[in-house]
This record gives sequence, structure tokens and C-alpha cells, in this order.
Amino acid sequence: MDPVTHGIIGLGIATLSGEPSTINPITIGSILGAMSPDIDIVMKYWGDYKYLKHHRGPTHSIIALVLLSLVISAGLFFLFDGYTFTKIFIWTFLGGLSHTFFDGLNSYGVRPFMPFTKRKYLANLLMLYDPILTVLSISLVFLDIDRMSKIIIALTTVSIYILFRAKARDKAYRFLLRKYKLNILTDKVYVLPDLMNFLKWDFVIETSTYKLVGKINFITNKLQIIKTLQNTDHGLIEQAHSTELGLYFKEFTSSIIHTEVTEEDDKVVLKLIDLRYYIKSDFMHHATIEFNSDREHTRSVFHPYKYEKQILVEESI
Repeated sequence: MDPVTHGIIGLGIATLSGEPSTINPITIGSILGAMSPDIDIVMKYWGDYKYLKHHRGPTHSIIALVLLSLVISAGLFFLFDGYTFTKIFIWTFLGGLSHTFFDGLNSYGVRPFMPFTKRKYLANLLMLYDPILTVLSISLVFLDIDRMSKIIIALTTVSIYILFRAKARDKAYRFLLRKYKLNILTDKVYVLPDLMNFLKWDFVIETSTYKLVGKINFITNKLQIIKTLQNTDHGLIEQAHSTELGLYFKEFTSSIIHTEVTEEDDKVVLKLIDLRYYIKSDFMHHATIEFNSDREHTRSVFHPYKYEKQILVEESI
């Protein structure tokens, strides 16, 4: 989810505090707290590989939320009179917690319990930009009712919306199972929120022989097939997936990938494709891993956002 949407959600959360004005440390703290986990954008200084490798990791953990909230609250406490540090901290932390919570509901996921575990949590429910949450958060600012009623309305609406998205995803999932006569024990079906279209869901079907990538309208069940990819059985695929870039790419994509193998005179080139996002006639993220004729790994290149972009990835010693 983008930082602006997180900030707007933070504003909506601040209205639940009952403060009569929006120019106060509670509101400012909640907004800054809701945006603060994306401070990991500083990793872009070292390139997209480092950034994507660490994004939604340490700074989105519960421990980081506490530390970030303490820093923000300390600054606001000294700038504003008449507010306790504890109150500022609570609402700042709630803003930060909303960031991790809603990021965990989309298809990128978060690692909230680092450094104790690197396990990623993702629900595949919300788009990267969610208009419903944006409208709800802004509406709370202008909703002139008592605080408790506003809290009940906010929690109820968000809960119903999340359940609705879960039902829509499951409806698409069940339709795909029936449509393609899939075996839930041997075949895999991934249903993910479309990047921008509220009515559509992206899907990836993986069987023993092929992968099918497409979109489905959850209301009409209308399908749009994007790619049908035949599985490749090659001895170097497992070795490629065990390289530093291969391991990262599998973790980054939640293993929703396809591997193409091209054999040339003096080398074998394996192209790993992230099947989750398809934009402007191509998939968004790729990786290229090369081996020489002796099956020795020689080169790894990460292609974030578009294939033309190349970042050389060295193996760790």
C-alpha cells in the first residue's frame, strides 16, 4: 500500500481519539506513525535489489513500530503542551500498527515478528491502493457523531470490507477449481488482488505440466488469459534456485514463479519470472541466472520492475 494511503488511514485512526481538532500531536503522531515503516525507502540509495530485499521487513516489525513511535512521540511531546507522552505514543503506535496490518493484507506481505522470525505474513486481499479504505478514513474526519459510535462504525465497516474481499477471493478460487477441473492435492491455485481494478483478481494456476496466468472478474466470472507457460524439466533449475539470487527471488515472490531454460553453445541461461504482476504486456520482475558448459554458476542478474533494468548480484562468500 502506498505511503499516502497509509497516511490517510492514520488520519482516520486519529479521529477515533475524540480530539476536536486535527492540528494536535495525536493526529500528527498517528499520521506520521502510519507512514513511518516505509522509512526503509532509504535503502533505495543502495539500489532496488537492497531495497526490495529489506522492504516490509525490519521497519515493519512490532519492535520497529515501538521504536519509531517512541521517537515520533518524543518529538511531538516537546513541541506541544497539554498532552501526555503516553497518549501521544499510543495513537502514534496505533497508526504504525495499521501500516503493518494493512500491508499484511495485500500480496507483498510483511514480517511483523523480526528479528525472532523472518516468516512473511500475507493475506492476498487488498490492492496496493485501496479506494474503499481511503474513502472510509476521510469520511471519519467529517462524521459528526460521538467517539464510541465512530469507533464502532469504523471497526464494523473495516471488518465487513475485509470479509467481503475474502469471500470474493474465495469465490474466484472455487470457480477456477471447477473451471479447470483441478486437484486441490496436486495442483496449486493462487488468487491475488489486482493492482488497480477492484472488480478483478489475478490468478496463477500451477499444475505438473503447465502454469496459467490470468485475471477473473469476481462478479461475472469473466476470464482474461494472459499467458500459458509449459513447465520445464532441467537439471539446473534446482541449482539455480539455490543461488543467492534464486533463494531471494523465491522468497520475494512467495515462490509464484516460472523458470525458462535456454541452452547456448557455451552456457545455459535460466530466466526466473515473477508471475504475480503483469503490466504493459510483460511481467514486472525477473531474474537471470547463468551457468557455463561445466554447469558452474557464472552470473546472476536481477531485473526489478522491467526486464531492461539489470542489477548484478554477487554470491555471498
